[in-house]
Amino acid sequence: MFEPENDIERLLMRASAEPAERPAFARALMDSQIFVVLVPDADHPMVPGPDGSTVVAEGPKLSLPSAVRGEEKLISFFTAPSRARIWFKGDHIVAPDLTRDLFGRYPGAPFVLNPGSDYGKDFTPGEVTRLLAGEFDMRAPQTNTTQASEQVLLAHPKEIPTALIEALAREFAGVKSVRGAWLMLAMRAGQAEQSWMLGVEHKGSWQDVRDAIGRAITGDILGGRMLDALPLEGSSLADTLRTGIPVTAGKSGFLQKLFR
Repeated sequence: MFEPENDIERLLMRASAEPAERPAFARALMDSQIFVVLVPDADHPMVPGPDGSTVVAEGPKLSLPSAVRGEEKLISFFTAPSRARIWFKGDHIVAPDLTRDLFGRYPGAPFVLNPGSDYGKDFTPGEVTRLLAGEFDMRAPQTNTTQASEQVLLAHPKEIPTALIEALAREFAGVKSVRGAWLMLAMRAGQAEQSWMLGVEHKGSWQDVRDAIGRAITGDILGGRMLDALPLEGSSLADTLRTGIPVTAGKSGFLQKLFR
């Protein structure tokens, strides 16, 4: 049973249940005090002090133990000391920190909040970068204009993101200006992780397309990845993107056949 111990944990619980509360939680988390586990090296063990407190021998090198998701290692941090003690059973120190400072010290690293607890969250490197830049609404579509000289590698995903495709098809069905849309994985030069790239063929206002995408990607449907939306007209990537997963083809029954 997870009983909230502070304001940030109450915000975390609300954000878990209500997607509209997630930007407020992200904003508050960045400037909140959080806690990390520090573990001394084997040559400098922890010993009990005379007053019962823990003492680390002089000259230790303290490190952050990692949580593991498959083959990926994530930096752990916690909303309260009790969450850290539940997760890590060996000798350790629980130290206060600030989320913004912690994220800034480990650029390009993935993080996990409250591993082992009922309420927590994984943060991809892309999410961390956007939070440090002040982008707190993780539901908002990220649209970019790709320059001809920019190096972008496009690929078909091994696993089809069914929920994302169905959500986009549902919203695009109500936008008459959208003539077609295709989805692929993208890796930009200098980018730390893959993102989704959506090529859209449309005749009308691009803002209508953006609004439809924003409605489609509420909640955690993107799984932490960024979504780049690109108008196909005049784009050097148009021919390749049209070989991607057809999103608007769901209107004519393609999705029903594909996902039986």
